[in-house]
Amino acid sequence: MENTNLSEASLRPEEELLFIRKIIDESRVAFVEDGKPYIFWGLIVAVGMAVTYISVLIQRDLYTGFVWLGLVLLGWGSIFYYARKKSEQEKRAKNFLDRIAGAIWGACGSTLGLGIVLILSQVNFSDGKVPSIHPFYTCFFSNMILGIAYFLSGIVNDLKWFRNLGFVWWAGGIVMFLWPSVHVLGLYALMLILFQVVPGMILQRRYKRMAIEA
Repeated sequence: MENTNLSEASLRPEEELLFIRKIIDESRVAFVEDGKPYIFWGLIVAVGMAVTYISVLIQRDLYTGFVWLGLVLLGWGSIFYYARKKSEQEKRAKNFLDRIAGAIWGACGSTLGLGIVLILSQVNFSDGKVPSIHPFYTCFFSNMILGIAYFLSGIVNDLKWFRNLGFVWWAGGIVMFLWPSVHVLGLYALMLILFQVVPGMILQRRYKRMAIEA
């Protein structure tokens, strides 16, 4: 009888570890992103950057301001529809990975938006106190912040390839910093397609596969 109790007791730590592992795995499955926001915003910003790039190259106004306004409204409308559709699905309690993911992209997104506004506000500021900042450096700044977001999200989601995208964005940012020309706009648009839209599609396929297996 004592041996049975001892054997059961000896299994408890293993069972607890398995249970903890199961919770973590289930949390990761719940955290798995379907990739749609990456695809939405990647395409929207890439199109805006491409129009801006072409406009600067040919030295002709292609109604860039109106294009960006329409794209941003389309983006927010798509995200609103996406969030509403997600909320209509079966509700689940938020786990710690959800909170971490929200914190990562919330902090990086807020920093990105604020930083771009501050940089652009200094473009024509030249009173001798604060140096004027070239608008092309917004691409460099965006890459640095996106690198942080991708790196941390990859670690949380236990995806090495997604984590390594952070190094790709940082490398692109260094190139843009050392080469502040009009061509960084085209490079940034290309990086959005290759390293945000395409990864978003991969995440979407992974999400569907894990949803079927769950």
